Formats: sequence, C-alpha cells, structure tokens
Amino acid sequence: MTSFPRISVPHFTLPKVTLPGLDKLPKVDLPKISLPQLHSIDLTNVDLSRINAAAVLQNPVVKQATEVGYTAVGFAVLGFQKAQVRRREVLESLKSRFNTAQ
Repeated sequence: MTSFPRISVPHFTLPKVTLPGLDKLPKVDLPKISLPQLHSIDLTNVDLSRINAAAVLQNPVVKQATEVGYTAVGFAVLGFQKAQVRRREVLESLKSRFNTAQ
C-alpha cells in the first residue's frame, strides 16, 4: 500500500461576496460529506503512452470543460481587477475627504 504525503494549505480568508439568488440554493453541510477512500486503486502500471492526446483534446466534453475553465479564470481576473479599481477609488475618496497625502 502506498501512502500519499499530506499537503498543508495555508489559511487565508476570502472577501465576502454576495450573489443574487444564492440564498435560494440548497444548503450543504460540507463537514458531513465523506468521500470514499481509494485504497485499492494502483496507478503504477498505467501506460499513458498509448493515449492519443490529440483525440482526447478533440472530445466535445473536454473542449467544453476547457472553455469553462478559461471563462472561470477570466472572470476571476476581471473581478480582481475591479476590486483593485474600487480600492483605489476608495483611497482617493478618503484622501480628498480628509485631505491627507497618503
């Protein structure tokens, strides 16, 4: 049996984001969800050289998943940039209101 190394992720807090209609979604208690343990799967003998990568990438499901991923990253970048613009606007507003140099 192969043991996998533990991965530790640093703690970070995300800003509070509100989405309209989010309160209408069903509630999920994440600590109560258990995932099956995959002790019996041995991937050491899997030969990936026989996989045709071009054919896999032409699969419509893979193409759609790739587009969804690109779209998600794009929205994340736009959201981050918008937050930076708002932060600068707030700082400028505070500077003009309190007449400070910083």
